[in-house]
Amino acid sequence: MPLTHYPKTAENLVFAWVQPRPPGVAPEEGKPDFLGIPFSERNLFKDPIGAGESVVAYHDAQPFTRFYGSIASDQSLEVTITFSNDEVDDAGRPVSDDNIAKLHYDAEALRQLYDPKKQGPSGKYFVTIFGHWIRVEVKNTGDAPTKDLRVYVRGSVF
Repeated sequence: MPLTHYPKTAENLVFAWVQPRPPGVAPEEGKPDFLGIPFSERNLFKDPIGAGESVVAYHDAQPFTRFYGSIASDQSLEVTITFSNDEVDDAGRPVSDDNIAKLHYDAEALRQLYDPKKQGPSGKYFVTIFGHWIRVEVKNTGDAPTKDLRVYVRGSVF
């Protein structure tokens, strides 16, 4: 059976932080391209997250009704998903890439405390949408920089 019956993943992969960073590889000739672009272009991982440090990403949440994903790391993490319902920033300007980080993200949907020793209960999540804009923060609460990190955020309308 050909692989074309698999759902396409490009539309629902909102964020991904994957360390070690996989190389950018073009799809094989004659096989489906589920992402539409090399994963290396979707992966937000840049550098190991130091102890006590965070990485943050923002996105329009409106195409989805819920978010789900998985968390794995060699360090303890705190993953927080919050939403903003602001239509404009404090200066009255419409939301754009330049000001999305300055909105009020006061609708907390999730504060997941990931424990690498308890992958089963702490390595997955599912949240309902609570606003127009989504903010995802991944904070290293361990005592060393991350060596292995896989945090995926996917959106769904079902």
